[in-house]
Amino acid sequence: MLYLVADVGGTNCRLALADATGVRADTVRRFRNEDHACFADLARGYIAEQPPLSAAAIAIAGPVGKGEGRLTNRDWHFDAVDLARDLSLSAVHLLNDLEALGHAISILPDSSLEHLSGMPIEEEPQAMVVGLGTGFNVSVTHRPSGVVYAAEMGHARLPHPVASIVEAEIEDARSFDTVEHLLSGKGLARFHAARTGVTCAPEELSSAPGGPETLAIMARALGALTREVAYLYLPEGGIYFNGSLARTLLTGPNREAALAPLTSDTLFDGRMARIPTYLLTDDASALHGCARYLAVAV
Repeated sequence: MLYLVADVGGTNCRLALADATGVRADTVRRFRNEDHACFADLARGYIAEQPPLSAAAIAIAGPVGKGEGRLTNRDWHFDAVDLARDLSLSAVHLLNDLEALGHAISILPDSSLEHLSGMPIEEEPQAMVVGLGTGFNVSVTHRPSGVVYAAEMGHARLPHPVASIVEAEIEDARSFDTVEHLLSGKGLARFHAARTGVTCAPEELSSAPGGPETLAIMARALGALTREVAYLYLPEGGIYFNGSLARTLLTGPNREAALAPLTSDTLFDGRMARIPTYLLTDDASALHGCARYLAVAV
């Protein structure tokens, strides 16, 4: 059987076909959301060019529950029953995008990962994904069983160590009271404007006045948060970072600052410092997670 798998972000959407062996790499297509009125219109155009399909798994950058979901940064609503009818599929399964990545990390090849720090230990079952892009979220996974626990950490309040970094840099720190208000693309741009008075797109920040300093502060904030989530969830099977902001902070000169609060932790005989960290480098990773979810669910 052939399945539809989709990764719907706030700006772009990736669709592909999958079967029992996983995602068919030659079928991956990328679309701009603004070119379509809704996801169903976008998907219909893709499906029209494909062989008959059975079910679908759709990863959404936003909250999902009871067969419904919505994008956090676009007015798109998803209803599993309606989508199955509109797309002529037997069933549609909706997942949060970080939940989909949680399903993916146990099957991704080494070529899809960049090892950043720590000591990989294969037998440690518990791992987590941290996503920083248009928004922010995490998921925790038990790799052997494939069980993934969804979350909405982007809407949680900033932990004190992170809030202290913000308070030291800008006057109105209260406007960055949740994790996503700070650690996201829009949060980065807002923080830079609050700190310097310069308004620019997140992708332009490295060359903007004061931009390198803002990125260095943001890396420190990410490091402080990473240490906190390591203690909360004990992901000794690995912390996997994903998203455009994660790549910005973890591939350049700020990588050490972003990892230092974890790698320099000496408590518990250095147990936290040994937690391996990775950067997901394959933009289709969530599609692989959707395919793995379907292999069990269907």
